[in-house]
Amino acid sequence: MNFKTFLTYSFLFAATSFLFAQSTPNIAEQLKTALDEAAQNGWSGSVIVTQNGKMLVENGYGLADRESKKPQTAQTVFSIGSITKQFTAAAILKLECMGKLSTDDILSKYFPDAPAEQANIRLHQLLTHTAGFPGAIGDDYENVDAAAFAKLAFESPLGNPPGKVYEYSNVGFSLLGIIVEQVSGVGYEQFLRENLWLPAGMNSTGYLLPKFPKENLAVGYRNDKRWGTAMDRPWMSDGPSWHLRANGGVLSTVGDMHRWYLSLKNNTVLPKTATDKLFTPYVAEGPEGHSHYGYGWVVQDLDGEKLIWHNGGNGVYNANMTFIPAQDICIVASSNSNSRSSDNIAMRMMGILLGKDFGGQEGEEMDYMDNPVTNAIYNEMMEKGATNFRENSLAILKNAGFDNEDDMLLLGVGERLLDEEKWQEGLALYEVYTRLFPKIIVSWTHLGRCRKELGDVKGAKAAWETSVSLRPKNNPAVSWLKAME
Repeated sequence: MNFKTFLTYSFLFAATSFLFAQSTPNIAEQLKTALDEAAQNGWSGSVIVTQNGKMLVENGYGLADRESKKPQTAQTVFSIGSITKQFTAAAILKLECMGKLSTDDILSKYFPDAPAEQANIRLHQLLTHTAGFPGAIGDDYENVDAAAFAKLAFESPLGNPPGKVYEYSNVGFSLLGIIVEQVSGVGYEQFLRENLWLPAGMNSTGYLLPKFPKENLAVGYRNDKRWGTAMDRPWMSDGPSWHLRANGGVLSTVGDMHRWYLSLKNNTVLPKTATDKLFTPYVAEGPEGHSHYGYGWVVQDLDGEKLIWHNGGNGVYNANMTFIPAQDICIVASSNSNSRSSDNIAMRMMGILLGKDFGGQEGEEMDYMDNPVTNAIYNEMMEKGATNFRENSLAILKNAGFDNEDDMLLLGVGERLLDEEKWQEGLALYEVYTRLFPKIIVSWTHLGRCRKELGDVKGAKAAWETSVSLRPKNNPAVSWLKAME
């Protein structure tokens, strides 16, 4: 999950008249007051804010474990989600600096059996989300090793010709992680730990190698229900499934992430030639061209200043890392609940530093299941029913501010309906979802579930058969269909 669309446009709202405010003695107090208010309104997480080498905030807020009343601290370990991607990009560039690969290499060099359609994809295209691979091909906690994942990836048809269209893809970054292992001869996490994290002074970053005490991890909450920690999920013996590895799921602290910022700023781990490649705005993320993707980082221009950031989350944890190199501003924020977004916290902090109001006060809810767009769609359905949604879906979606390219918003509504066992409404939602996004596997899987719960066995079978046709392996619909025989 990511929150890119909202954060992009929120930061750009005031860009044309941007005036950078100078730090004043009370800036730190303003930051802390805003964070205290956010915590009082239900947000919990950790934050670090620095400017011009000065530590303004380094603290935790709220509870890391609600049941045991354990407070969140600056040392609490959290999942950084898709911010992991820039570590994978840095690992690729480290190997390039070592003369072991090139970002111009093609996939067939590392995967000789890659189909012709994918064989000539360049590493550069994987790094910039322009390779054409789908966003995901399996669940984060469906354990798949590197060989099985690569086979599954190459069996998946490309959504677009390589190099033509920006389409955010976790799959591409996991393939990069596999290449890191092939080229280095060691595990993905081991290579990053030895060549990036430890040289940057980051002792509390990784999957398993830091040997995190479980009590140091923030407990995640989804819709105010205890989800647990990453250590409660079914990982393999050497880390998470390749559905997650190298594209997300790295655990860290705000202090370690700030140490990483310093290493990038001072070129202590990567030379300037490599960090320049990380932060080059290669491809526009949308037709308006408001933001561009580098190598694992989003790059924006704000009135002549370069803003660099990324966020990430898994529907439970969410995190944001943002910095402005010219102002030496760095903000890292985390949250251990999907009902409060760290993006808003980061925007609020940036607004105080720069004397602008970017919103984000009081830890407003902005996750993919609970935001103004999904709430508007959900409320319309609850007020006027499933039939009205079917008949007027396009108008309802338009009035709600739905982004026709962001299926995650529909997934957010759908998962909320399924969590509440509102099968009729879920059926209507997924009928529209599959029509608008016919290649999204999870939409067909959930459509089948709604039909089965409502007694339409034949319809459920048809939906699951479509799901399996899109992804014949590592798909729960396969076993569901067998159970129906």
